Amino acid sequence: MQKIIPLTLDSPFSEGIVVVYAVLGETATLVDAGNPGEKSFYQLKSLLKDQKLSFKDFDHIILTHMHTDHSGGVSLIQQEAGLPVYVHDLARPVVTGGETEFNRINQFFNDFIMRCGADPSVHQHARRYKEEIWRDVHYVSEGDDVYIGGKPYMVVHVPGHSQTDILLIDEQKGITFVGDHIIPELAVNAFIEPPLPGNNHRPAPLIQYRESLIRSRGRQLGKCYSGHGKPFTQHIELIDKRLAQQDARCQQIEQVLKERDKNVYEICQEVYPHLKGGIVFLGLSQIQGHLDLMEARNEVMKVERGSIFYYKLI
Repeated sequence: MQKIIPLTLDSPFSEGIVVVYAVLGETATLVDAGNPGEKSFYQLKSLLKDQKLSFKDFDHIILTHMHTDHSGGVSLIQQEAGLPVYVHDLARPVVTGGETEFNRINQFFNDFIMRCGADPSVHQHARRYKEEIWRDVHYVSEGDDVYIGGKPYMVVHVPGHSQTDILLIDEQKGITFVGDHIIPELAVNAFIEPPLPGNNHRPAPLIQYRESLIRSRGRQLGKCYSGHGKPFTQHIELIDKRLAQQDARCQQIEQVLKERDKNVYEICQEVYPHLKGGIVFLGLSQIQGHLDLMEARNEVMKVERGSIFYYKLI
């Protein structure tokens, strides 16, 4: 019998919290690692101590995806306890690429924001490279089994929210660690990401996300443990709600474009007028994802004017 202990950490992001799971069975496993930095590390360490646990009691860490509020604690945990870490294979360029990959990603986001018609100096958070060396990294892919609390869980790749998102499914009981794939408390952003090194075409994350949601809808999932919020069941109803919300957003964008052709930033200002400064990127990412979907449906077309992309209704 496994015991799943949610460890709720403060988070600097809009969700306010992030949940790490300690799974206790024949062994003990950490699902996700929390935020970067000593504050989050010591908060997690304290929560484990409350459960009479330490990092050295765990066999390894398994990451649901590579966003920093879930993966940021790996380096400090490894320094303390030397735990191996498991993550999807598409994380490999970031894990191994160092400063070169960091700069490539930064340049992509600069270019993306400019093509949206926005100013990167205003609408992109300034980031400095900080070397973090991960050791004993194991890469997983669709269909692999990974052991959580001494029990096999199947890996299901569900790109969309990020390219590295996975579900971890106990096929006997249906217990599933969903990360940020589906969360009852909030509609998940399908984030724009750069193409893989050597590839010129970025992913279309909302299209991927919808495909992943439809795949998840067809699975027999039981109790689901997300990265933000309480465990839940009835994943089918939640997925249907999210798909309908995305369709409604496309309709809203269609109404905005009836006035005239607009770039992504102009659409974002109308759809998300409350977003300012660096968090405007969240809106740009959302709008671009929906425009990708509308373009695939032959509802809009993209026109390049100078270095900026404009969209018009077909």
